[in-house]
Amino acid sequence: MQLMTTHFGVSSGRKNMKVSETDKKLTFKLSCNENTANTMWNCKADVEIYVKPILDGKIEYSKIEKVLDDQKTFDYKNKHMEVSIGVDQLGLETETLENYHFEVQTNLRLKRIYGYRKRKVLDYTVEHPRFSNGVIVIDERKIYVNKQILAMHSKYFNNLFFGDFNEKGQSTVQIHEVSYEGFITFLDFIHPTGRRIESSFVEGLMEVADLFMADRVMEYCEEFLIKTEIIEKAQKMIWAEKYSLHNLMNECLHTFKSVKSLLELKKSDLYFDISDEIKSSLLERAVQLHKEKHAPSNATSSVYMF
Repeated sequence: MQLMTTHFGVSSGRKNMKVSETDKKLTFKLSCNENTANTMWNCKADVEIYVKPILDGKIEYSKIEKVLDDQKTFDYKNKHMEVSIGVDQLGLETETLENYHFEVQTNLRLKRIYGYRKRKVLDYTVEHPRFSNGVIVIDERKIYVNKQILAMHSKYFNNLFFGDFNEKGQSTVQIHEVSYEGFITFLDFIHPTGRRIESSFVEGLMEVADLFMADRVMEYCEEFLIKTEIIEKAQKMIWAEKYSLHNLMNECLHTFKSVKSLLELKKSDLYFDISDEIKSSLLERAVQLHKEKHAPSNATSSVYMF
């Protein structure tokens, strides 16, 4: 028996779902703001948890089990809730359990939030007559957009909608180069949603911004990468080179304060993905550090290999 766990975040704090199996029981632990020291928050939510048995890659809809359907309140004293279900309650033969995978679906409907500013969530699947004047189709799913907003932020869409292309007069345009979820995320950063970039999707967002030549969105990603400490330097430099993020590359290079810290980079799993061009910049940084450390009168010759 194998489990697919669900992790998700919403604007009113960070929520995580963890699933474990012990003594023929599945235990579900839902936590909210688990690592925060802030006490000035709470939220009330309707919580539904479903277990979906999967056999041979197909969900057995007749055997879906609702584990929980309740309203819960989370605050700094009650950051967790836990519920268990016996494997025998899933209605499956014990001897066939090893053949199953299980997908866990968690639905949260926030009823009340205190201590957070609610982020504006735009539904691009619904037409807004006052604002929508175009349709983008991705994976056979319609996304309602404003052509002018897209064109202001993206050279690609400016050329597509207002240049000498066949799509210029069309109200519906199909796009195949990007995923549906990736495009929805991109839209959030060219509209006033207040959404913040996260490490979990920054790479995908850069890919979309690069594809659609959306310079400001790429700048948002660069600003995030400069500030975050979650992503290691080697990865940042690889992305900086790939997407021509000059400020990010400079910031990464200047975080190395000694030759020893530069040599530590060789321990990274990504070291062999670093290009010769980046290694040349690292060597130049090593030379700078050497010059800063040694006065001209007593300078010595040193060789650094990257």
